[in-house]
Amino acid sequence: MKKELAVAIAILMIIPVSILGVRTYEYENTSAITAPPQNVTVVVHVEKIRALSVDEKEPTFYFKVLINGSDAVFWQDEYTGKEIEIEWPVASKKINYSNSVIPIQIELWKKGRIDRPCDIGRGSSPYLAGKSITIFYNLTTGEWYGDDYLNDSDGYGHASGFEDGNYNENDCEIWFDIQESIPWEMAGRMTYWDKVKYGLDPSKNYDDMDLDGDGIPCWWEDKYGYNPLVWEDHKNLDPDNDGLSNYEEYETSQWYSDPFARDIFVEVDFMKAKYPWQQDYVFPKESQWLIENAFAKHNITLHIDDGWNGGGDFVPYDDSLTGMELRHIRWKYFMNEDEHNWKRGVFHYALMCSNIYWSSRPAGGRMFYVDSITVGVAYVRKWTWALELQGSNYYTALASGFMHELGHNLGIFHSNSPGCDNDNSRFPWQEDYWKYGNYKSCMNYRYVYKLVDYSDGSHGENDRDDWSNLDLTFMDREGW
Repeated sequence: MKKELAVAIAILMIIPVSILGVRTYEYENTSAITAPPQNVTVVVHVEKIRALSVDEKEPTFYFKVLINGSDAVFWQDEYTGKEIEIEWPVASKKINYSNSVIPIQIELWKKGRIDRPCDIGRGSSPYLAGKSITIFYNLTTGEWYGDDYLNDSDGYGHASGFEDGNYNENDCEIWFDIQESIPWEMAGRMTYWDKVKYGLDPSKNYDDMDLDGDGIPCWWEDKYGYNPLVWEDHKNLDPDNDGLSNYEEYETSQWYSDPFARDIFVEVDFMKAKYPWQQDYVFPKESQWLIENAFAKHNITLHIDDGWNGGGDFVPYDDSLTGMELRHIRWKYFMNEDEHNWKRGVFHYALMCSNIYWSSRPAGGRMFYVDSITVGVAYVRKWTWALELQGSNYYTALASGFMHELGHNLGIFHSNSPGCDNDNSRFPWQEDYWKYGNYKSCMNYRYVYKLVDYSDGSHGENDRDDWSNLDLTFMDREGW
């Protein structure tokens, strides 16, 4: 009798209302299923914070989190830095399953003489003038909607202050996840009702299993709306057209990639200085942040690996690298002398070197392979004084040069944009300097080393919309 009662309760409880596109389930074959839990603990894990338009060098942040209207922060921890990864969840609250859908509000605050809220939202939330995010979590499906939702173009479990189009409001971005913890040990990502739907044992953890044999574990497929019991061709699916298949998105998910939001990964290596007392040729964080912010404004997450996955190697000093030497460096330091290296087609490669020569003259950078670029740091250092007279600086110049060369890896060339790499647009006494003045892009020699941005095509005659025409799949082309 108790068993039949449990099944009856299960059938009644697992048909939730469909709200704004959130998955709803109708379950069958519910016999011999463990009785559902009465309560569940909802856990909010903010995995990473990145400052966007926060001026301080070492800002300090803390969170306020409301779950179902109540303060749910574990303890008032503080996090210091421009880019912070957080190991432990920040909030949790026990909820009765009868609530079905509950609101969760996340705020990020910056400490100071007067603590101020950071902008992490798209502006729809009624709280804090739209700076916080409010989402609605479905206890049955384990999904949420609101200021962030599945298939969101900037990523599921990702919120950015740049989404509202205002870029100077103490903007930050956060990566977060929400999961349920129920009385059973090792419950896993799938909710009780997910497991009932699929005819699985609700008391078991299936996260790391690949039940359908398609190469992707259950936790990833469940999170992103795929059925973990139905085979999908994930090695050829690329719903966001960013050149990364679903399988590659899974491989890089530890670094916050998303199958429905565009990601670009770049491994960066450096060069040793000629003498020990000289500065090595590296890529400073200040320059990296400038480029990452430029992409973030267009819902593209640029991930620069300067040491967290093989990047950050130092190659021996060379005063003037040739194209052949650059290819040898790529083969040794990026591909690890393995043509089947998994990073091929996933990561771009960049080398910060001393000098290079191109067309028999010194150059500030070049694309030397379909997925690889180099920037001549000594070249930028040499001309920094002149760039400062034009309103630029060393960090901006390095970032702009890097972004210019990366633009070639993303399909921008003189052949499809006459204002790009135009030798007749370098100086005011040249005709094309004025002809392509509206092409406000670092791909234009007039603006390279001064502007960390591509153009959006809105500036008038002879402009080009670089951002809309980026080809993130370009590095997959063969024949190089």
